[in-house]
Amino acid sequence: MTGTVLRIEKTSIHDGEGLRTVVFLKGCPLKCKWCSTPESQSSGIESGYGRSMQATEVVTEIVKDEVFFFHSQGGVTLSGGEPLMQPEFCGAILRECCYRGIHTAMESSFYAKYENIERLLPFLSDLYIDLKLMDHDRHMEHTGIANRLILDNIRKLQESVFCGNIHIRIPCIPTINMDAGNFQAAADFCSSLKKLTDVELLPYHRLGLETYRKLNREYQLAGINAPTADDMETAAAILHQRLKGKPIKIKGNIVYA
Repeated sequence: MTGTVLRIEKTSIHDGEGLRTVVFLKGCPLKCKWCSTPESQSSGIESGYGRSMQATEVVTEIVKDEVFFFHSQGGVTLSGGEPLMQPEFCGAILRECCYRGIHTAMESSFYAKYENIERLLPFLSDLYIDLKLMDHDRHMEHTGIANRLILDNIRKLQESVFCGNIHIRIPCIPTINMDAGNFQAAADFCSSLKKLTDVELLPYHRLGLETYRKLNREYQLAGINAPTADDMETAAAILHQRLKGKPIKIKGNIVYA
């Protein structure tokens, strides 16, 4: 089984519990204006970004870090781009990792056919799902696609036999989605998710600017600054008011238990 990998990063602490090996895959159906990895959007190898790899090659790289997984309760995380654009490749990697006893996680927009999600669930312990914008038109404006399929897939997940952890992540981008109405709508949606583990807020950053320059692409949010600590705390408070009983995190740190 062959797929297209952007890169493999070792000992990450931001992509799941413990120390993680993160496999970034190429290709994404979304074109978020704030995307920090524009080199992941194209499914092909572009400007030197990406390489074709066998699933067995990827697993060989992952198992090199088994000792770190053992001592930190870590594991492997599939990210992107959008992993669900390469479901067979992901399945081959996750299946082998499970066989070896390695903890597995995936970060996803959940914009995919549900059957592609369903085939990976038996091999996943944690799902990190982005909830970018609740309003249909604004989601279309800022990501290039509608959000109905994403929301429907999250609802279907609630009715599935999946017994792992479900984490909703909300990227916080000033002037785009940090209004009270968006957070209230997100909280109301999350309150209906009986299997939800927690909600995490991720502050916007501009770490991908150099890559946009290398790809000769315009960065559309050049005038937007990162949210302040007060901005993030206000957002967390809005979620907590309408979503009591579920942990609220800001960049991995629990602010409401």
